[in-house]
Amino acid sequence: MIKKIILLVCISISSTACANIKENKIAPTYSLDNKTNGYFMEPEVLETREQVNALSSKSWFYSYEVVLDSKPAIKVDSCKVLSKALREGYKSLDYKEQNALLATNKICTTWADIGMLKPSNKSFLGSFKHSAALPNKMPPELSLIISNDDERRLAKANSWEQMSPIQKVETVNDDQAIYYDNSGGIQRLTVMARGDYDQDGIEDIVLHMANAVERGSYSSSHSYIVTRLAADAPYTLIKQF
Repeated sequence: MIKKIILLVCISISSTACANIKENKIAPTYSLDNKTNGYFMEPEVLETREQVNALSSKSWFYSYEVVLDSKPAIKVDSCKVLSKALREGYKSLDYKEQNALLATNKICTTWADIGMLKPSNKSFLGSFKHSAALPNKMPPELSLIISNDDERRLAKANSWEQMSPIQKVETVNDDQAIYYDNSGGIQRLTVMARGDYDQDGIEDIVLHMANAVERGSYSSSHSYIVTRLAADAPYTLIKQF
């Protein structure tokens, strides 16, 4: 009887989803807040690993010109071209544009890592929720690091909250919120995707952080992959870029 039920379910859904049912796997999920709106004419709705990986070669709606010594300038208009150009040493002649290129490369790397997510066997991320309590559970690396003093404090800190006490949280949606700390830092944290990144069978979460300060021109961005190894455990950093 059980086999017949599985067969009927498989008829009505995709073969991938059916395989996940048989193996009791948790399929990767991708957020609508995936940063594609800043690079393509229309935001991309990502539902499959193939769609995520296709972002590498997809052309942006704009391009950069980069140079290397006396070689002819080349046009950068996709993650694939950007990655190759940076590896070879190409850069923009404009300082601000070069910073934008490096920030874009972080997004490209984030998409590439999201494309590596696989189904998980179990998850301890069910209680994840943007709130003033979240920074107490998150690694200190998510804090706003600007000065050498911040770097020194980071080596001894145990949490994001310990580094940058949060005064206010504005929830944008289930996947995104803005965190304001006690020193004027403004951090927009976005859930990009969930899935098993390090192939240990436990679901991980990919996050993107955009940093700014009140009444200042400072800005930076980072991506993180974190996990939770037990329901009541703090989040553990797997990767930062």
